[in-house]
Amino acid sequence: MFNALNGMGGAGQADPTVTNNANTALSVTFTVCSLVGAPVYNIFGHRILLPAALAYVLYVGSYLTPNAGFTIATGAILGIGAGFLWTAQAGIMMSYPDEKDKGKAFSIFWMVFNLGATIGAAIPLGDNFGNNSSTVTTGTYIAFMVIMGFGAFLSLALLPAHKVIRANGSPVSLHKFSNWKREAIEIFRLFKDWRMLILIPLFAGSNWFYTYQFQVYNGGGFFNLRARSLNNLIYWLCQIIGAGVFGVILDWNRLGSRKSRAFIGNTIVFLILVGSWIGGIFVQKKFTYESVAEPGFVQTDIYDPGYAGYIILYAVFGLVDSIYQGFIYWLLGTMTNDTERAARYGGFYKTIQNAANAIAAQVDAIHTPFMTQLYINLAIEGVGLLLAYVVCKTVTDVTVEHVDNLIDGHNPEVLVGGKVESIEDATDVKMEKYDTSNTGSS
Repeated sequence: MFNALNGMGGAGQADPTVTNNANTALSVTFTVCSLVGAPVYNIFGHRILLPAALAYVLYVGSYLTPNAGFTIATGAILGIGAGFLWTAQAGIMMSYPDEKDKGKAFSIFWMVFNLGATIGAAIPLGDNFGNNSSTVTTGTYIAFMVIMGFGAFLSLALLPAHKVIRANGSPVSLHKFSNWKREAIEIFRLFKDWRMLILIPLFAGSNWFYTYQFQVYNGGGFFNLRARSLNNLIYWLCQIIGAGVFGVILDWNRLGSRKSRAFIGNTIVFLILVGSWIGGIFVQKKFTYESVAEPGFVQTDIYDPGYAGYIILYAVFGLVDSIYQGFIYWLLGTMTNDTERAARYGGFYKTIQNAANAIAAQVDAIHTPFMTQLYINLAIEGVGLLLAYVVCKTVTDVTVEHVDNLIDGHNPEVLVGGKVESIEDATDVKMEKYDTSNTGSS
């Protein structure tokens, strides 16, 4: 729902300046709280989800007031909640499924996630179809708050991780609640993991494009509100399609080993992403900051000639987002089946993602030329995907890792494909079958 609101450009406001500044505040606190989000989740468990989700309701409610300072402050509060929410989500999505189903797990999550965004996009489209102003109605914000509030309280139905059993019969979590000292040490180790470091450009690009797509392409003044709202709906609808198809591809063993599928997935994302930005260059030549502010500039409507091409490109932007994010989650999921470690990986990813997003928002806020912003996107995301090939080379068919801090107080265990092999019996595990570059302690 939050994505649907932002996807209209300026969160449905005529002037996106306040939204840009709120998003910057959000990104700063999101960055910090993503890093500490994994420790919070590992210590307190899924109980953190309700207060984290309610921060979204508060943020949307801020647009019912004319107070820009309040909106920016709630953006910062939302960043705290989002940091905790998204690291918990990463821990759940990457560790709960069997290894053979991690692409499907992403697909299910991303499709449901963007079903909310699609419904959220349909609300302002219907509410504002005949609205000739550049700002959405009050009823739109109230509808968003009601749906978000319902989703937040639905999190109370979740079971603790140690009570969840995978389809293969193995428990999702063997851990007792962690502690701050242990978590600080484990977070520090992430910054020594060369795979995490080499993936930083990929992580940085994963939300950088939102600023251009939402605030420039869709919200930069080229389209009127009706066109922006329809663009927004199609964008999120294509996210559902992209996630559904791409998750199947990543899990499809007919394409070969996990390593082969990693290379195939990386290549698919790279080619479609580059193609989308090349298409964007041709559209971007049609408007600038200065041209949309001229008195005689006529905004593009859905009935105008050429609009079909514009919305198709925006649909491809949505498709790229889903497969780009899906590839990252799937790649991180090949590194671990452990709930604690998955949350830390997800937290590191969201930390880099949101630090970069804060920069991207300010790049737009200082009125960097639209075309320059497009080229920055192409450079960061292109380099990130090229470097990801190095990590793809390390992907194995089965993940082997060590876990400790066990709920039964026993010694550390070895997880092979998410299943326990005790340390005492480790000599019986034919470790030569597995590339142990994915091992570690948790």
